[in-house]
Amino acid sequence: MTLAPAAGAESTTSQKVSSSPADPDTELATTENGEEPLDTIAPEEYLARLAQNGVIVSAEERSRIMASSCWIWTAYRGGKNRVGQWLWKYFQRMDYCRDGSRITSAHWYTRWAEVYMVGWSFKGHESLTSNGGRGSTQWRKRTQGVFCLVPYVSCIQESHPWVDMTVYGNGGSSFSAGG
Repeated sequence: MTLAPAAGAESTTSQKVSSSPADPDTELATTENGEEPLDTIAPEEYLARLAQNGVIVSAEERSRIMASSCWIWTAYRGGKNRVGQWLWKYFQRMDYCRDGSRITSAHWYTRWAEVYMVGWSFKGHESLTSNGGRGSTQWRKRTQGVFCLVPYVSCIQESHPWVDMTVYGNGGSSFSAGG
């Protein structure tokens, strides 16, 4: 599985960002949201990944996972320069299982940053909000990070992207992003 959206498979929205008189190749000019299509994962593979990461699963939960459909979903917020080149992207990924009405497993979640243009750096994650999860009808994760252009005394430009994703036990999903 690729973590970057496949060509033609991403859904995007763009927004103009105010900018300063910096180099147009490194200056943030627009932001864009995108997501990968939901990707199915076999319950056995899902359990194997949990075990690889040291997650202990009870026999009861294991049975629920085996009777569920399991999924991987990734979304992002990215920044581009004036000529449309990616400067950075901020990702969030949720791996979970559902049974048609409830989330049966919500152990695996990750967030990360990728920087594509010299001058930009990722300063870290600012916040994380979570609610719902195993046994609930939904599982929501919202994360926010910080990118900085030329971080000397202060940043020439700074961006605080966030990604908010919710998955539902009935198979629905929603996401938004900003910053």
